[in-house]
Amino acid sequence: MARSYLKIFLGAVTIAIVGVFVVDYFAHRFFSSPMETTGYFWAKATFFFIFSLIFLAKVNLSRKEFFRVVIAGIVVSALWGMYYNVFPALFHYYPYGLALSGLTFWGMGTFGTGLAFGTVHTLAFVGGYYLNRLVLGRVK
Repeated sequence: MARSYLKIFLGAVTIAIVGVFVVDYFAHRFFSSPMETTGYFWAKATFFFIFSLIFLAKVNLSRKEFFRVVIAGIVVSALWGMYYNVFPALFHYYPYGLALSGLTFWGMGTFGTGLAFGTVHTLAFVGGYYLNRLVLGRVK
C-alpha cells in the first residue's frame, strides 16, 4: 500500500519538533552548561526533519518496529555527533561556537558528556517517533 506523503511529511515535522524543541532542548536547558545557541537547535531540527522524511518513507516498520526505531535514533544521533563534534575537532571549525569539550553534562567530562548527549539525541528521535505515532497513527 502506498504511504501518504502528507502523513510522512507531518510525521517528520512532529519528530523534528518534539525531538529537538522538547526532548533535546530541555535536556540541554536542565543538564548542560553553557546552553546551546538557537542556531544549533534550528540546524538540528532541520537535520532531524530530513532524516525523518527518509526514515518514514523508506523503512518498513511492519516488523521489529521498536528495534528499527532505536537503530534509526542511534544513526541520527551518530550522524549529528559527527557533524557537530567530530568534524569540527578534525578541521578546527565549530559551526555554533561551542565544542563538545566546552560543554558539560552535569560535569561528566568530555566522554561522559558525549555519551549523555548521544543518549539524549537517540531518545529525542525515539520519543518524537512514538509521539508521532500517538498523534497521527501508524504511517501507511
